[in-house]
Amino acid sequence: MKVGTRQVALLSVGVCSLFLVPLLSYNEVDNSLSPIDRQYISKYLVDVRSLPEKSTYEDEVDFIKSVQNAVLNVAPNNEGIPFGQQREPKELYEAKTGLCFDRSRVIEKVLRYSGFEVRHVFILSLVETGSAIKAIMTVGASSHAVTEVFTKNGWLVVDSNARWVSTDAEGHPTSIEKVQYSVEHSVPIQWGLKPPSPIYEAPFMFVYGMYSRHGYFYPPYNSIPDVNYGELLQNVL
Repeated sequence: MKVGTRQVALLSVGVCSLFLVPLLSYNEVDNSLSPIDRQYISKYLVDVRSLPEKSTYEDEVDFIKSVQNAVLNVAPNNEGIPFGQQREPKELYEAKTGLCFDRSRVIEKVLRYSGFEVRHVFILSLVETGSAIKAIMTVGASSHAVTEVFTKNGWLVVDSNARWVSTDAEGHPTSIEKVQYSVEHSVPIQWGLKPPSPIYEAPFMFVYGMYSRHGYFYPPYNSIPDVNYGELLQNVL
């Protein structure tokens, strides 16, 4: 039987998928909450007032700020957890130190534990390179890791190094997409509190679900970038 070009192409795709899908799945960042996560999350929430049963948007923002504050209080020192090691609630709690990529992970897990929809946001400055592709390929390009949490009034950015959330002067949430639009189109946002980092106020790109470009923040600690594919898909939806 003669096999056509289309059949060969389909067969090649199928064979590649057999190897690629398990490989990507094996390397995916796991966002589930383990029993140890739950045990340590309760330690972060000791002084955080629970959300009312019928919470308002204002209640949500107060709670989110309290979680952010608790994580910053637990790990106030700016020294990152080394590559090739876990950076979950337990590790941050015991290390008492971390950087944006460590704290944002814990903020996300605490908020997810508390019933919120969250997503990880990787921000990459374009100031040095002027190009998204160049920036991604440039080691040492300025970057930041933050969290977006879905509130009753929309997505809210939660910083991981400072006590700042993206509410405007009227208290409304501002998504990272809106922040980027304001920079690209020179449409100033009247902030309730000025952003703590210049990365929010100069050209930048962002990617949902990218936890590292190098692959050494989360198991299996190899050169395949650390991503969560469910969150990554939100970049195109």
